[in-house]
Amino acid sequence: MSNPFISFAVDSSDMTCRTDFRKRRPVAVLAAAVVATFGLACGDFTGVPASLPTISDTGTVYALNGAPAGAPSGLHVFTGTVVPVDQSFAFDVGFDLDSTGAIIVYPQRTVATALSTTTHSVGLQTAKDTFEAILSAPKSGYRADTALVTQRNVVVLVQSNDQGVCGLSLTGTSMYAKFEVTEVNRLTRQLKIRWTADPNCGFVSFQSGVPKN
Repeated sequence: MSNPFISFAVDSSDMTCRTDFRKRRPVAVLAAAVVATFGLACGDFTGVPASLPTISDTGTVYALNGAPAGAPSGLHVFTGTVVPVDQSFAFDVGFDLDSTGAIIVYPQRTVATALSTTTHSVGLQTAKDTFEAILSAPKSGYRADTALVTQRNVVVLVQSNDQGVCGLSLTGTSMYAKFEVTEVNRLTRQLKIRWTADPNCGFVSFQSGVPKN
């Protein structure tokens, strides 16, 4: 698929770096990640447990083209939140609608310019099962850095290779999420989505609680 021109509604107050974005995460979550990292340094590298619970939520995003400045148009796997798609590139996928109302999902690098040095690879694939039936993510079958056209109530699986989060991880280099668009308002260019994200590097569970796999 060719990559159409995508315009951004950029709010200068939102143009923070990825480090600043993550500093705004709850202290308890960051503390858990730090404890896990130091635990790895002193223990057995096999069978390392996850430290963060999976994140399930619902929310509304705007289509990329025409979104108000600072409005959420993307999903960030590590924090499990909907976020603005702006020049901080603190997102994994962005959402858009074409002229026919079809839903287009853009991995981060398909939105970024060639001048950006803070991007990472994101892979996408659709699933045939229902949202509830998918309890874990596959580790293969993703198309990296390629826009995906989908429909309402179709589950999309995400593989985020965010080196800013997993670059030093000993359990894996990828994080996984699933989402589906449940409603589309073409008039307001808003999409209602639900998602589950596993913020633990190398883990693939979508079940509630701290993953075991």
